Amino acid sequence: APRGARSGPDPGLGAWAGFMRRSALGVLRVLRMTASDPASAAAAPMATAATVRGTKRSAPSQSPGDEDEVDARGVHPRGRAGEIRRSFAADAADAAQSEEPSTSSSPYVQPADIHVAYTSKQIDAHVRAEFYPNEGDSSGGIRLVGLDVEARPSRVKGVTHPVALVQVTTPDNRGCLLAHVYGAMGLSAATPGRPFEPGSAKTRFPPLLARLLNDPNVLAVGQGVAEDLRQIARHFPEIHPANDEGGAEGCRPRHRRGAFVDLAAVVDFYDVPALGLGRLAAHCGFSDVVKPKSVQVSDWSRTPLTDAQVRYAAQDAALSLWVLERLHERYAPAGVNLRTWASAFAGCVTRKDVTSRCKRLDGVVCRTMRTHMRARLERWRDEEGDAKRVLAFRKSSLALARHDEGVLAGRHGVNARSTLATLAQFAGARIRFDHARDEGAEGADSNGGRVTVATCVLDERETIGIGRGVNKKRATAAAAVDALRRLRETKDGEWWCESLVKTLRGPNAADRMRATGGVAGGLDWECGHGDGAGCVRARSGVAAYVPRNAA
Repeated sequence: APRGARSGPDPGLGAWAGFMRRSALGVLRVLRMTASDPASAAAAPMATAATVRGTKRSAPSQSPGDEDEVDARGVHPRGRAGEIRRSFAADAADAAQSEEPSTSSSPYVQPADIHVAYTSKQIDAHVRAEFYPNEGDSSGGIRLVGLDVEARPSRVKGVTHPVALVQVTTPDNRGCLLAHVYGAMGLSAATPGRPFEPGSAKTRFPPLLARLLNDPNVLAVGQGVAEDLRQIARHFPEIHPANDEGGAEGCRPRHRRGAFVDLAAVVDFYDVPALGLGRLAAHCGFSDVVKPKSVQVSDWSRTPLTDAQVRYAAQDAALSLWVLERLHERYAPAGVNLRTWASAFAGCVTRKDVTSRCKRLDGVVCRTMRTHMRARLERWRDEEGDAKRVLAFRKSSLALARHDEGVLAGRHGVNARSTLATLAQFAGARIRFDHARDEGAEGADSNGGRVTVATCVLDERETIGIGRGVNKKRATAAAAVDALRRLRETKDGEWWCESLVKTLRGPNAADRMRATGGVAGGLDWECGHGDGAGCVRARSGVAAYVPRNAA
């Protein structure tokens, strides 16, 4: 041993062992407290109350093949120490969460029947039992199902893994199918040298699941569900894109609009201030929903799925349908049921799609919904008109502030003519300069030259400025200065506010405009204009406005 080195056990290892011993004792204390406290026991994970049917699964902390994944020293990469740390953190989080009861009026309820299927036979058997029990009966109407997909995360640039898990809920949202298509089709992991090729699977995509996903009478509901369906279609040729009119062999062709209801379109239609499924769930009253990031980025291609993966996957699919029902209760017009209301948004993804649906009303049969969507379109147009006026008012004030600063600093390119053109563009007005010769005017040059007179005309009817010069350029510049002076006297409070112009002078004026949200945010300044001026609207902004090009 080197000189001065201590012999015997490493003190660092002893400290680590002590820390792990204390962590394990902490786990036992939390478990003992949970067992002795009925309230804490009632807050146990919902997976114990859910019926999980399908292939028998091993302990969630170990997946098949983990016993072979050891390093050169024979130590498992995750190890018992990592398991104790994860268990202690999870139990401590559960104990802390049980101390603060949920504030939601109706907590989220996990589906009672979660069916995990790892083979095509199991997947199709469940689809047949839940969706197609009577093959000869084709009288079924529109059905809403929650849909979500999971894939193995890609940690290598340029490598995309196929969809591993497809989650579909039953129309009553009491059951959920977790179809592990990755294992059922015998897929293998993609690598940079061997990318995944659609159609290269050992077995076909489960036929009845393909029929369900291609069925135009089954509307898939989810946040970003259109992209989920496109992702499935990119990897498996048996599934067709959301807006494709074609159909798989033996399947009915899809509706032109797309057999899906994207929650993003519904949220955009009603201007709901929430983005993402988690925030949308909290907005709808499901504040007790937890979406662990560690589970989201876990390996979904491995089988069997862990308990945490099963809970997460079932929650994502079922929560979409719960959120849609809650949005229907809050925003749908009276007398319109859930299926009729949701069908009005079928196939809409972007704001442009929603606006187009409100204009054309294609596929919207319900008279109440047609009136409802027309009224919403008119409101959007009014908001867009108000927002354009607010934006023009603020930009005109900022343009004048920059003009004043540029003139004082003598900056090149800052002149009255360019500022006039900017102001006219924001106000939707037209500026024209007319020129004429004035031979007898005073100021003619010694060589007998003639003076040019420039006239600035606003909207083809009002003369707002006159200028003279030895040539057109100088006469136009003089007329622009005179026109800008007169406009600042007559349009103050209508096109801009001189008090706001003074407020916006400074190097951080543009940053301040951006910080207010452009249109939605408010600006503070004092002026003497009355309530009828444009300052009132421009000061408060248009809080409900979302740009959508509806006009």
